Parts: sequence; structure tokens; C-alpha cells
Amino acid sequence: MVKKKLRIGFIGAGSIGSLFGGYLASIDSEDYLLEVSFFGMKEHIDEINKRGLKIHQETEVISINTIKAYESSEAIEDIIRSDSKWYFDFLFFSTKTYDLKSSLKEYKKLIESSKYIIILQNGIGNEDLVQQFVSKEKIIRIVTSHGGLLKEPGQVYHTGQGFTKIGFAFLKPNKEQDNNTIPSSKDLEVLKEILDLGGIKTEIVEDIIQASWEKVFVNIGINALGALTRLHNGALLEDKVLKRLMKEAINEAVKVAKLKNIRLSEVDYVELAYSVAINTYYNKNSMLQDILSGRKTEIDFFNGKIVKLAKEVRMEVPVNEILTYLIKGLERSLS
Repeated sequence: MVKKKLRIGFIGAGSIGSLFGGYLASIDSEDYLLEVSFFGMKEHIDEINKRGLKIHQETEVISINTIKAYESSEAIEDIIRSDSKWYFDFLFFSTKTYDLKSSLKEYKKLIESSKYIIILQNGIGNEDLVQQFVSKEKIIRIVTSHGGLLKEPGQVYHTGQGFTKIGFAFLKPNKEQDNNTIPSSKDLEVLKEILDLGGIKTEIVEDIIQASWEKVFVNIGINALGALTRLHNGALLEDKVLKRLMKEAINEAVKVAKLKNIRLSEVDYVELAYSVAINTYYNKNSMLQDILSGRKTEIDFFNGKIVKLAKEVRMEVPVNEILTYLIKGLERSLS
């Protein structure tokens, strides 16, 4: 039986990109032959090329030595120029959200030679930026609660199990049709299948934008407060004032989403955030990790995005506004 060859690229292969890319590169399948390429920071790329990537789980370490790693796209661009039929089946963007626009410009030739562009990032509204560079039907989003931490070059730690959802950012299924007859739907099934094979249990959802908003509600409740107080997720709930602020920030965001006509499910997002905080009690959220490392945060795509959207619908969001400006002030103090 001839295996189906898939080329998969990861732009900005840091914590989450290395985690997902590493698991895909580890697949030994009777049906698929995967060629995985990373594009990232020099130290990480050099280590992968020398000694491979190691994924640290709770009880074992997985070593992967099949990843092709690059600092830039130049080598791939040379291949593309010499072979017009060469392309990535799935090209993931797993950069920090604030680097998305510059990465889209930098990797323009790779984007043009890719069948699908996959947004593997935090935040809301990312797809609106991507569609300025990519046709809408090529854009897929992934929403995940898996946790990854790149402690040192070549060493990624799987810090938390979670859900993973995928879907087209702009295409909605036609319920009157058999989705299996639509080529794009078949490709989405292939993406789900290989993620499942890599150990990342994945669900195809009809409305991935709804899923991205629902995850952001949790981020809005936890991340900024954790970063400001330097508390683990669960410890936030042990302070009545902080717990109330979590609730108020989330409720503001939900009201803004409804005014922006975002379809939401009948979920109590405050209780959802509380349960996530409990289930990840000892986790340091990604924004806290950024602050502790002296890096810029993604506040503009969490609470800051709510502030921006609230202005469009003429709504006041005082808690989110205060949290946004406090994080920005904290960022300046670390630079």
C-alpha cells in the first residue's frame, strides 16, 4: 500500500508549535508519510538539527529526529523555484499573535505554495488579519487547551492535557449536502486524523470562531490577573476580590461578544473559567510566563481586544480596560 505523503510546516515553532509539530513528526502510520519542517529561533533550530526534538511528558520523553528545521524560508523558497509542484499541505502559524502580521509578510512565498494555512494561536480576530494575505477558503483555525513550555532549545514540555478543536475560519458546512463530497471537508478530516494519530485528540466543529471566543473568555478571566499577581491559576480563586474581578472581566467580554453578534452556547463562562483554574491549579498561565521571562504579552488579543471591540459598540468595560493598561505598564517596566 502506497502511503499518502503530507508536507507540514510550522512558522514560529516555539512552545505550542513544537509540541504539535513534534507529535505529528513522531507518527508511524500505515497510511501517511509525514514530512515536518520547523521555522524558528536559531538556538532551537540548531539544537533540533543536531540532536532532534525531545517532548517531555509526565512519565516519558519522546525523541524525534526526523524534523527539518530552518531559521528562515530561503532554503524552501529555492526548492519552490526549482519545482513548481512543491507545496505544503498544511502550513501552521504558531508565532505569538503580535508577530502574526510580520510573519505573514516574511513567509509570503511559502503561503502561496501551501494548500491550507492553519492558525495555531491564542486570541480572537486573528483570521481577519490572515485573510488579508490568504484566500478565505484556505484558512483553518485550531483552538486548543493543551499546554506546552519550551524550557530550553530542543526541549518542549507537555505541561497540560486538554481539548483541541479545528474548523474553517470562514467556511460553514452546508447541512443539506454530504460534507464528504466537498474536497475541503475531506482535507479537514485528514487534518483531524493525523492530529489524532499524533495523540492530540481533535474535534471538528462547525463554528471555530465561537470556539475561539469561548477559550478567550477563560483567558480573559485568568491570564492578566495571574500575570499581575504572579499567582498560579488555582490560587486566584482563593482571594475573594480576585475571584470577583475574574467574574466581572468575563461578564464584560460576554456582553461585548453578544453585541458583536457572536454566536455563543448556553454555557456559564464564569464557572467554566473557575473550573479551568481549579483543573490547572499549579499552572503559570502563558501571560505570567511572558512577564516572568521579560517578554511582551498577548494582552492586545485578550482583554485589550475586548476594550477595542467595546468602543465599536459604545460599551464601557472598566475591568478589562484597567487590566489591559496595568499589563502594558508592567511590560514597560520590564523592557
